[in-house]
Amino acid sequence: MSVDDIYISLIVRHLKDEATESEKEKLFSWVYSSAMNQQLYFNLKDIWETAEFEKATKFFSTDEEWERFVMNALSKEKHTYESKKIHLAKIKRIIQIAAIILITFAVGFLVQDLFPAKETFAVVNVPYGAKSNIELPDGSKITINSGSTLKYPTDLTTKEVNLYLEGEAYFDIHRNVNRKVNVNTSTLTIQVLGTAFNVKAFEDEDVVEATLVRGSISVLGKVGNRSISNPIILKPNQQITLIKGENKMNLTDLKEKDGNLVQDESAISSPVKPIAAPQLHINEMVEVDDYISWKDNKLVFKNERFEDLALKLERWYDVDINISDKNLEEARYTGVFEKETLEQAIQALSISLPFKYELDKNKINIYTSN
Repeated sequence: MSVDDIYISLIVRHLKDEATESEKEKLFSWVYSSAMNQQLYFNLKDIWETAEFEKATKFFSTDEEWERFVMNALSKEKHTYESKKIHLAKIKRIIQIAAIILITFAVGFLVQDLFPAKETFAVVNVPYGAKSNIELPDGSKITINSGSTLKYPTDLTTKEVNLYLEGEAYFDIHRNVNRKVNVNTSTLTIQVLGTAFNVKAFEDEDVVEATLVRGSISVLGKVGNRSISNPIILKPNQQITLIKGENKMNLTDLKEKDGNLVQDESAISSPVKPIAAPQLHINEMVEVDDYISWKDNKLVFKNERFEDLALKLERWYDVDINISDKNLEEARYTGVFEKETLEQAIQALSISLPFKYELDKNKINIYTSN
């Protein structure tokens, strides 16, 4: 694994609360640019939080001793660094932080923990019209919605476990105080020790949601071109909603504090429809069942735009829906589908707001009569 020295230095500066706002922006843009970068960042963060820095700095008193220690620690991965210059001064602080742990578990631990070997992953792709239930070796249970993909490591014994989701899934994570589980989407990362929550993050939808059922979760990630520097903590029945948008920043329910974006405890938001500017909302006391009923084969929608509902129906029934009238896209619907066939569902919707439709195998054309 090749890591630019400057980002290791920035990580340490951030953990020591010495990084400037511009340095934080640069750091977190790099952190969320790849899964490997995220893993390195959170490994270093774990070491910082675990080790006693003041005690760690007492093990070596001279630069020469540090250099010998560093070279010994990196010897197993020497071939990785033969093509680049190692700036010992820039990783010295990292070794200081980790020293108390390293000496306990031997020098080889540094290479394996800070620069882990490439992980192997299992991938679950769930087609339209289906759902998938998986149980991990630790007892954690995950229900994956139709049209979704979940990638998870085959080794779940590490201190930091990263799962990657594109789509929607319900997570019931077995609690283990010695391990963190991160659910990564393209925009947000949900960190958890043991809890139950729902995440919806489809690439073709403008809204990303994380809804907490029990326990607690913390959320990091990006809002537009800015990063959330301090984790946002959610309590049961709370929901974080990111409207990805396209243009300038417009943050809701966050405030600026010491150069970071943090949660405004006094803000209570109601659901909003997608708009052009990125926004982040903390929704208090949502009806959790409305957001997790899909796993029990119930499709619940409340005051939902027909265009958004059509996307759900496409995944639910494995069909292609074409709405020819733009006015119909903005129509609002409230209801529940559970055992209805596709035609029964479309028929019910057409009664609420009159429209005509043509059903041809797995294709539906919806239009208004002139």
